[in-house]
Amino acid sequence: MAEVIKKATVSKNILPAISSSTETYGVRYRVISEDKNRSSSWSPIFDVDPNYTYIPGKINITSANGAVSITWDPVSIKIGTNVIKNETEYDVWIKWSKPDTFGDWISARRVTGNNTSFVVPDTYYINGVSQSYVPNRITVEVYVKGDPVTRNVAYLRVYNPAIYTI
Repeated sequence: MAEVIKKATVSKNILPAISSSTETYGVRYRVISEDKNRSSSWSPIFDVDPNYTYIPGKINITSANGAVSITWDPVSIKIGTNVIKNETEYDVWIKWSKPDTFGDWISARRVTGNNTSFVVPDTYYINGVSQSYVPNRITVEVYVKGDPVTRNVAYLRVYNPAIYTI
């Protein structure tokens, strides 16, 4: 029987989040027998380097009525000189503090879109210990969605710490 090679193309829209630990996409395929029920087999997982360049814009932080609003320009993703898409999902990290103290980073949330807001808390934490006063400063980092969610991957960080006094 002649060997038939089939090619499959995976749309970038259905790719999973980039692995935060390897900075790659984990990809595998399944080979199915021609009668579709006799046998099948999965390939090993291949790490595919996306070779992306992230082009951020500006981040804006405002506060009013006990809440902080954060907006940022959508991040363009490029391969070489071609923009392939604008990112739509981000991981936002924040830390509350006062001018003389720095609180702990907290994984605030995964955001679809390019804005989010937070209520200013009554307290914040330093090294896991609750402080007895209201913070008056917020520091924000924005990352392209990764899996698992982590701050340890500079490759995915698109907005460096932005500090804002409330």
